[in-house]
Amino acid sequence: MTYRLEQLLPDHDRREYHETRVPGPPEIAWAALTDLRVRDLPLSTLLSRLRGGPKAWFAPFDGGDGRALDNVPPRELCADPPRELILGDIADYTGSGPTRPDVPRGDLESFLRFDEPGWTKVAMNFRFAADGRETRLSTETRVLATDEGARKAFAKYWLLVRAGSGLIRRDILSAVRSAAAERTRPGI
Repeated sequence: MTYRLEQLLPDHDRREYHETRVPGPPEIAWAALTDLRVRDLPLSTLLSRLRGGPKAWFAPFDGGDGRALDNVPPRELCADPPRELILGDIADYTGSGPTRPDVPRGDLESFLRFDEPGWTKVAMNFRFAADGRETRLSTETRVLATDEGARKAFAKYWLLVRAGSGLIRRDILSAVRSAAAERTRPGI
């Protein structure tokens, strides 16, 4: 079955949306996103290291050869190439670092069934829509707390991280746009 973000997390407490136009068809934009490397996202890397505290600040950095999508907390839940990629995570984000329940990360059925109190479910997508000679690439993040206590705690956390979260999403969209432009450049 093909899922849409609206099916995975129809109700949500928080939502963030960003979009851009990418040169070329959705297949080019999809490949640009899925091939993205950590090194292609310097702003996101900096913000993630800042969020990680002193341990992350002074940790060695390997240059970022890993795939970007393999190095973000949400894991792939499902994909409908080249239309939509959905990532998800379940955690308590309000401490010095996220803690996660004993649930397999990236497992769609576990994500759908999970409803234990005290946690927050996050679903994030990348949607690709052909628009003439370009692709409209959007990303939406939805957040749903599993109970009122988690909802209140996350609301405070969101005040602190929302701006950085938006910067990371825009950094990813910009990197995909640049990579797609390189792939569609004449002579390539």
